[in-house]
Amino acid sequence: MSLRITALVYMACFAALAMGLYLVKYSVQNIQRDVTSMKEEVAHEKESLHLLNAEWAYLNRPERLRKLADRHLALVPLDSRRIENMNLLPAAATSDNTPPMDSMVQPIVHTVEVR
Repeated sequence: MSLRITALVYMACFAALAMGLYLVKYSVQNIQRDVTSMKEEVAHEKESLHLLNAEWAYLNRPERLRKLADRHLALVPLDSRRIENMNLLPAAATSDNTPPMDSMVQPIVHTVEVR
């Protein structure tokens, strides 16, 4: 009688292991399918990024930007003799913690050595 019980226990273990192997096999296949689709998506995004970088480089050509600036902006060269104070220059986009321009520029002091 004990032989039949052990045979039944072995058969139940074998059936449980077969079912577990079946579930693991199909879950691995699903994961592989997901990984493949993600790799394809990443490759597509890299291709799109490469295309966008090429378009950006094309649109940012210096000669093109110069033509657009000449056509749409009324810019004239700034004559340095007209600047009396550094604070008269147009303010750049700076953060609040940057020092003013006057503190960055040191006046030229001419000293004469006497011998």
